[in-house]
Amino acid sequence: MTGPARRALPALTSAGLLAVTVTGAPAAVGQDGGGYSSGEVTHVFHDGGATGGHVTVDGDRLYVGAYGLGFRIFDISEPQAPVEIGSYLPGGRADAVPDAAEWDGRHIATLNGTRRVTSPEQVRTDRTEFLDVTDPANPELLWEFVGQEDGEAHNGDIVDERRLWLPSGGSGENGLRIYDMNPLLEDEPQAPQSLFRADPVALWESSPYRDGKDVGPEFTHTHDKSVYLDYPVRQPDGSLAPRDIVLLAEGGNYADDGPDYGAEHGNTGSVFVVDVTDTADPVVLTRWLHANEPGHHPIRYTHEVQFLDGDPRLMLVTDEDMHHPCGSGGDGAVDTAGGGVTGVRLSETLTEAVEESEWFIPEGTPAAPVCSVHVMDSQDGYAFFGSYNAGLQIVDYRDPANPVQAGFGIQPGTTAWGAYAHDDGVVYVGDMTRGLDVFTFEPTSESDLPGGDRVSGEMTGSQEVAPVLNTPGAGDPRASGYATATFRPGAEAVCYEVSHDLVPEPHGFHIHEGAPGENGDIVVDFFTDPAGTVPPTGCADVDRDLAKRILRNPDGFYFNLHNATFPNGAIRGQLSKG
Repeated sequence: MTGPARRALPALTSAGLLAVTVTGAPAAVGQDGGGYSSGEVTHVFHDGGATGGHVTVDGDRLYVGAYGLGFRIFDISEPQAPVEIGSYLPGGRADAVPDAAEWDGRHIATLNGTRRVTSPEQVRTDRTEFLDVTDPANPELLWEFVGQEDGEAHNGDIVDERRLWLPSGGSGENGLRIYDMNPLLEDEPQAPQSLFRADPVALWESSPYRDGKDVGPEFTHTHDKSVYLDYPVRQPDGSLAPRDIVLLAEGGNYADDGPDYGAEHGNTGSVFVVDVTDTADPVVLTRWLHANEPGHHPIRYTHEVQFLDGDPRLMLVTDEDMHHPCGSGGDGAVDTAGGGVTGVRLSETLTEAVEESEWFIPEGTPAAPVCSVHVMDSQDGYAFFGSYNAGLQIVDYRDPANPVQAGFGIQPGTTAWGAYAHDDGVVYVGDMTRGLDVFTFEPTSESDLPGGDRVSGEMTGSQEVAPVLNTPGAGDPRASGYATATFRPGAEAVCYEVSHDLVPEPHGFHIHEGAPGENGDIVVDFFTDPAGTVPPTGCADVDRDLAKRILRNPDGFYFNLHNATFPNGAIRGQLSKG
């Protein structure tokens, strides 16, 4: 399962300046089963039956990597109380990162391998195993790759809808690899078919989008990939087109705290944004290299990159710093900042990148010896980080230029690696030493849960109300549509996505205040241009108090889409949460 690709992504536009945020020592800390957590986070479940690590969800199954061993499978029909239903624990493995998908009633999983041991041959850890886990208690090995050419995978991703596998970990021409998984499903399983492999720097050097930009240093190795299907990308003709996009984190080399590590040193690795819609001919859209400028804390090791769910033009780039304590550090010759997260704003074409923020685990967090962000997930503007000895860290990015800590959960002896945000505020954490921990997250903000800042509406002509007679059905009886709006009260902004059928040349799209059956004034003007056409996505300014009023009483407001034939509204839909 490709985690980030499981959610629909609207297109957003905004720009921002770099800001550094450290939220100070945690204020509301309470004992939680022998550990510590903020008031918004509750520890609800623990299973220590094996080591832990990376985590992923496919349907009602939770796959938990067991460092050095393999992976375990849990039934999460009751999300807060997982039940182990199977495992594949051959031992002799390294990071042991799982992924899974369900095709034609069969559950297929990978146990991705990475180089830790390469001799003797029978115990080398750069091996990836492909398994049929339909019967989770009796996994069946379908195929195995061993060695750097195919077996090196680390965080290999299964792209469910395309039946592809994109492994990471490779260096040089193995930096970007794409495989077809269909051969595994044959009556006599065959090896996944290699469709493409290349050095990402070579692709960037020949890219038509480089346009004179610096090629940058030679490629080291791929540490992680995140895949986004049908991602809206602005094209040269101005249209939005769905493209399959890969964010590739080049790990670089771990940097220590020596005298050369400072404001002008220590940056290792980069991020490649790659269009893989044509799997035989991927194109690099941009290569992001962390800026060496005053006020920027160098990255010791580029670990992972994802788009933020809820603001999908914002890339979050994590720094797996293994050497320094929590906090933003100093600006001296040796920068002592702990592992942090850099927010990077991409253009709608995905060809331009601007650093927007930095966030560090707050100084004073009870975490030793390693205070570093690792594997992440995001949901509705919140980011969830497995953070080694700093446990689960949750950051509110709804105001992306000013991220703030929204909660944390630190259990005894924690070495939290993986974090996965499930439904209804449930968060799964794979822990190298503890195994599996489950938390719930209930933020104290204008909205009750992640997702509370989003409204939607089904629009029809029958909901339109005549302006004088106040009778329903005044819109286009043939037309329909659907819209969502995501509010960010802290940023005083709201972004929309709208689709419609049989509304020719719509020239106005707004939110009006008014209960069902009543007309009202425009309160949010997304688009008004009698000579133009409403774009499918966009943003508008919104007063913080108005945003709160809409979120607290969405049914008192409605979407309205106008055109020349129906200037008062062709289709309308009352707002509802979610």
